[in-house]
Amino acid sequence: MIYLKLAGIFLIGYLLGSISFAIVISKVFYKQDIRNFGSGNAGMTNVLRTFGIKAAAATFAGDFLKGTVSVLIAKAIMNTVNTAPAPGVDFYKDLAVYIVVSGALLGHLKPVFFGFKGGKGISVAFGSMMAATPPITLAAFAVWGATVALTKYVSLASILAVAGYTLFTFISFYISGTYSIPHGVAAVVLPAVIIYAHRSNIKRLMAGTERKIGEKAK
Repeated sequence: MIYLKLAGIFLIGYLLGSISFAIVISKVFYKQDIRNFGSGNAGMTNVLRTFGIKAAAATFAGDFLKGTVSVLIAKAIMNTVNTAPAPGVDFYKDLAVYIVVSGALLGHLKPVFFGFKGGKGISVAFGSMMAATPPITLAAFAVWGATVALTKYVSLASILAVAGYTLFTFISFYISGTYSIPHGVAAVVLPAVIIYAHRSNIKRLMAGTERKIGEKAK
C-alpha cells in the first residue's frame, strides 16, 4: 500500500509540474508560444524578455505554487498513513516529499501536456522546496537575489542558488546533528538536474554571450 501511495504521489507531482504556466500564459493572453521566442525556454526569464514583467510575475507565481501545492498534497496523503511510532514511518513520509518534488521538477522539464518541452525548473524547485524546507530555501533564494542584483544574470543566479541549497542542506545536518537520507539525496540530485538543464546557459556565460536581465528577446 505504501508503495502505491508513493507512486501516486510521484504521478501527482509530475502532472502538476506539467502545467507550464509560461506556455499557458503566452498562448492564452498573447496567442503565441513562448518556446518560439528568445531562448526557446518555457520559463519566467524568457517570458520577461518577450512579454514583460506582468506575464513574468504570473509565470513565476504559477510555477512556484504548483511546486508548493505538490508538496502539500504529498504531505496530506502521507498523513493518512498510520502515525503511531513504527520503523520506517517517518522515513516514508520524508521520502514522499522528495518523490513529489522530483515528479514536479520532471513535469516542468518534460511536460506531458506540451510535447515534453518545458522550462529549466528553478521556479517550481523554489516553490516545492519552500514547502519542504523553508529556512534552507530562503537562504538559497537570498543567494539567487544577491547574484541577480550584482551580475544581472538570472541563469548564473539560478545555478548558484541550487548549488547553495546543497551546501546549506549539509550545513544544517551538521549543525542540528540530525539528517534525512531522502533530503540529502534530493539536495544533491535535484540541483544537479537543474544545473544540467542550464548547460546551454553555462556555455553562453563562458563565451560572454549570455543575455542579462532586462535585455529583450529577439
